[in-house]
This record gives sequence, structure tokens and C-alpha cells, in this order.
Amino acid sequence: MIDRRKIQTSGDNATMSHHEHTVVVAHASDETRDAIVASINDQHRVIATCGTVTEIKQTVLATRPDILITGVMYPDGEGIDTAIELSDAYPLPTVVATAARSLELVEKAMRDHVMAYLIEPIVPEDLEAAIIVAWSRFEQLRDLESQVEDLKLALEHRKYIERAKGILMASESMSEADAFGYLRRRAQDTRRRMIDIAHEILESRKMEG
Repeated sequence: MIDRRKIQTSGDNATMSHHEHTVVVAHASDETRDAIVASINDQHRVIATCGTVTEIKQTVLATRPDILITGVMYPDGEGIDTAIELSDAYPLPTVVATAARSLELVEKAMRDHVMAYLIEPIVPEDLEAAIIVAWSRFEQLRDLESQVEDLKLALEHRKYIERAKGILMASESMSEADAFGYLRRRAQDTRRRMIDIAHEILESRKMEG
């Protein structure tokens, strides 16, 4: 089960509101790592910094942060694979700081895991937006996990719910949070699971196509 860390919410929008998170910042570049720390210190609390995959694993499991911010490539391994591996022992939202050339790799990982990304060089406003997105998606996964009592199944369900959300966002001009809120309300009102509502929307789109 995912650790039930608290977050301030407003209505169905599961994004943080002036909520300070504990953060581990990791990057192979000292300069980029320092830039990330400088960009978020006013908003959140950096509890550790790391420059290698080995340090990331040890630090995350020892400090149990709210959020991990990581680069992609390290001298001793790969940041995305490390975040995915850690999620088995300690699920947490992850922001990946990446150069544009690695964006396709990050987007592929995001299909199956809870992440957001940030294109380098670091811009404070973009970093905060990425943190909000990562935390919001993590909260959505916790909602799903509470329905199925199994994290792996929740991740599988998330794939279909993401597709249903995309349909709602495109056809109804909804935001990501509003689309998720719609799915959750439909599930509550009809006493069904969100995955069932998502399948219904996907099947409806197939019939229209």
C-alpha cells in the first residue's frame, strides 16, 4: 500500500496549494543540481542532494522524501530506471530534469509510471509546474490504488484512465484535473470503479470512430 502522505486539495483538483514538500535533488551535473536547489528552496525543503545512482537509492530509502527530482544519465547508471526501481520499494512522484535530446525516453517512461519532466536549463516556474503535475498524478494513482488494493494493478488501470482523460480533455475542453474529477464523480455516482468508466468512454469513442 502507498504511504498516505497528506496534501491540501481544493474540490476535485488534486494539486498542492502552498504545501511544502520534502525533496531529494539528484543530477550528475553539479551546476544543474545547484540550479534546481536554488529554484525550489523558497517553495519546498531540499533534504538531500545526490550525484550518482548509488547515492539516490541510499538517500531515498533512508530519508523517505515526498518527491524525487532526478537527471537522466549518471556515471553509474540511469536516473529513470533508478526511479522506477525505487517505486517498487517506496512509491513517490518523480520529476525528471532532461535535455531535449532525451525527451522521447522520458515520455516513454511516463506511460507506465508516475512522472513529470522538465527541460533543461532549469526555469523556476517550470520546475514548480512539473512538481505540481507529478504530485497530482501521484494523488490520482493513490485514488486508483485505494480502489484495487494493488499498486501494479493500479498502474495498469492508469493507462486506460489516462486515455479516457485525454478524450475528455480534447472533446470537452477539460483540464487534466477536471477530467480526472469527472471520472471519479461518475464512478462514485454509479457505484462503479473509475476503470469501468474509463473503459466505457474508450468503447464509446471506438463506436463513434
